[in-house]
Amino acid sequence: MGASDKSVSREEVLLLTPGLPIVGLLYGPLLATCTSKSATRRTDHPLYWDVTCEFETSREQQRQDPNNPSDNPTTWIPVFKVDSFISKPRVVTTDKSSPTKPIRNSAKQPFEEPLTVNRLLDPFSFTQFENPTQSLDDIMGRNENVNSSSFLGFGARTLLLNLTGAELGYYGGYPAWRCTYQVTYDNETHDVKLLDVGSCYLDGTDQKPYMDKLNQYRIVGNLNGSGAKAADAATLTFKVYDELDFSTFIRQ
Repeated sequence: MGASDKSVSREEVLLLTPGLPIVGLLYGPLLATCTSKSATRRTDHPLYWDVTCEFETSREQQRQDPNNPSDNPTTWIPVFKVDSFISKPRVVTTDKSSPTKPIRNSAKQPFEEPLTVNRLLDPFSFTQFENPTQSLDDIMGRNENVNSSSFLGFGARTLLLNLTGAELGYYGGYPAWRCTYQVTYDNETHDVKLLDVGSCYLDGTDQKPYMDKLNQYRIVGNLNGSGAKAADAATLTFKVYDELDFSTFIRQ
């Protein structure tokens, strides 16, 4: 590049020359960040300077839609990255014997505290650039939801979505929400399963105390899933997370 004054300083070249990248800003369709720039005066042509700029691409990975390639990041398809594995306690209702046995004491009563084991789960994260006209409330409404149907080959209710960040800005010259998510996969679903036990049972529509066989002491007894007494406790499943159709907003 040329300079009209032989005495111009290196700092003036870097700061005042129009068109040079600014350190810290994003450039190009890959959203590369300008990390440094330097200028060296040519010895054979003192009015000319050679400027070198260094860039780093952003950490999140994106890929183009082969059917709709575009510089607009709101059309890009996110790339999923596996995070560190986590453990999650799970209530055990039956053991691993053959045939299986319900978890209860030798008097066939449920234990006061449920038996739990830790299961290893596989969370993965991704970044997606989204339509800037969306409201923050709509984006936040996706937090703590499970998939209502099969998604990317994973069964319904096996994926738990958490919104970890949302920032509205310009990326590569385009306005967009930059949203970061984490999804945790549990092949047994994120529903909660508990043994059906209680100190009362239903006799028709009447709730009555669950008593021992001599009708002297109130006990915690087994129920059949509909409120009636049972030899073995049924297992109740509770859907503790709302459902969301992931395919309506996660590009794939």
